[in-house]
Amino acid sequence: MLNRRSFLKTGVISTLAATSQAHAFTPAPQKWDAEYDIIIIGAGDGGLAAGCLAMQKGLKTLILEKTAIVGESSLLCGGKWAVTDTVDQHERGIVDSDEKALADMLKTGQYKNDPELIKAYLKETKEHYNFIRLERGIKPTEITHGGGSTVPRAHNFPPPLLVGDMKKYVLEKGADLKLNTPAERLVWDNELEGIGGVKAKNKDGQILYFKAKKGVLLAAGGFAMNPKMLQRFNPLMLKAQARAGGGCTGDGILMAMAYGADTLDTEYIKATFCYPANPRHSGSCQAFWSGAIITNKKGKRIVDESVSYKLLGDAALKEENGIAYIVFDEPIRQKRMKAKLVEKKWMELYDQGKEPECAFRGNTIEEVAIKAGLDPKGLKETITRYNSNIDNKIPDPDFNRTSINSGSGELVKIETGPFYIYPATARLIATYCGVKINTKAEVLNVFGEKIPHLYACGEMTGGVHGAAYMTGSSIGKAMAFGRIAVKSMMES
Repeated sequence: MLNRRSFLKTGVISTLAATSQAHAFTPAPQKWDAEYDIIIIGAGDGGLAAGCLAMQKGLKTLILEKTAIVGESSLLCGGKWAVTDTVDQHERGIVDSDEKALADMLKTGQYKNDPELIKAYLKETKEHYNFIRLERGIKPTEITHGGGSTVPRAHNFPPPLLVGDMKKYVLEKGADLKLNTPAERLVWDNELEGIGGVKAKNKDGQILYFKAKKGVLLAAGGFAMNPKMLQRFNPLMLKAQARAGGGCTGDGILMAMAYGADTLDTEYIKATFCYPANPRHSGSCQAFWSGAIITNKKGKRIVDESVSYKLLGDAALKEENGIAYIVFDEPIRQKRMKAKLVEKKWMELYDQGKEPECAFRGNTIEEVAIKAGLDPKGLKETITRYNSNIDNKIPDPDFNRTSINSGSGELVKIETGPFYIYPATARLIATYCGVKINTKAEVLNVFGEKIPHLYACGEMTGGVHGAAYMTGSSIGKAMAFGRIAVKSMMES
């Protein structure tokens, strides 16, 4: 157990700023403003899932949200939830398992992730899925074959629907949800010899101290909107378009680090490639997972297109202005309109005699290249060579691409017009790294010891993703470890 002496020893080591320990340490007040069984910092998917279980277990629960919006970043995500062996997969004839997902996530994460954390995530996220699907009656709109998955596993739930239903549930069951009330510090309680509560500030500027009898759960999101932290951990990401919630400034991570919390996976912060290069345009394009290629302005391929869109993002950000070009033909367009509703929305405009602003079309490779500002000769040579290698069963000599998506699907030629080019870039929608936790969602210090009564979940934790990210595992792990934290608090 971490007593005050050992706390003082460990806390100073990993504090991000060069502050003294006296400033990092926040003692308990003489009188608490209110007392709860548990306190949850952050009202996104992870915090709300934790709140749902806490209310089921009869725990007096406080949820603190720094902004005026419940869900914020969760509302901005694509709504993909990676979960295995579901009733909805069964109905579609999809055979999946935790074992398959574990293998996929380890491979996608380049074996830099923790298999025990992945196992805990897969088990617990299924329990919450069944709660949402079977008890709350909310069905996924589609199940797609996302990046890093060898089978269709990404269950799509409209974010406002999922967030809204969990919010409704926790409020109906009596949770205390305070908006515009940012947590400022974690409070150390000598009697508990651990984290005993939270120092917060309401919208009127009043400082409040809330006691947590069983523990505090940090579900405060990442730091995509904090340039100083990005500069510290991964300067390349400053080139990406940041499209996270305004509250994603790393507060939770910093509060935990003040108490000696270790960090994990910060070197693997990555942006997601598939978004329009022009920030005014909406939508996305993942045609590379149906056989498209990705090139630079010279028309030369830049990456193995079958890998995670996080790794694709790294490649794109190294190009001029951080822009790369998704090149595909008519059969691939037809396939994508059936695969993803968000892509069908803009791709079907062509069938209505319209030209979407986010992409270019031409009857020949050269024509579409000129329209998109690419070297027509270079692109023609690239596609001719690419098609020839497929015809002659020659292994990809440039990037060793062997499939269209994460080992699944045979390569296809790009040969039937019209042809399309979608200028794309990578957006930093989340940082997917942060404090180190164990399978009980307990926050660990730099010596691998748990910080008593402190838990974390979601985007502000490391260990699950590793070097890259499987589609749908972000909100999946957030909700899973939010629930795990509540169970751990009850056990303690």
